[in-house]
Amino acid sequence: MKDNGIESFLAGFFLGGIIGAGIALLFAPASGQETREQIALKASKVYEDSKEGAEYVRKLVQEEVAAVRDGAEKVKDAVTKRVEQIKPKKA
Repeated sequence: MKDNGIESFLAGFFLGGIIGAGIALLFAPASGQETREQIALKASKVYEDSKEGAEYVRKLVQEEVAAVRDGAEKVKDAVTKRVEQIKPKKA
């Protein structure tokens, strides 16, 4: 199985981006309208980034599921083969 370090990194990256954007907007010297526009732009960017991150994680999960299925199939084949080897032969 793959290390989940990349997933942790992505989660921290997105969370840090959201928090950083919020803090930057709170301390920015802009009018209410400008701030709302900036919030809308940042929210749109975060939404797009999160979609990309979710797609990446979805692909990782699919790869892991495929690897587990392949492994299970190999184990099944090996067990079936071994059972056939030790089964008493009918005369």
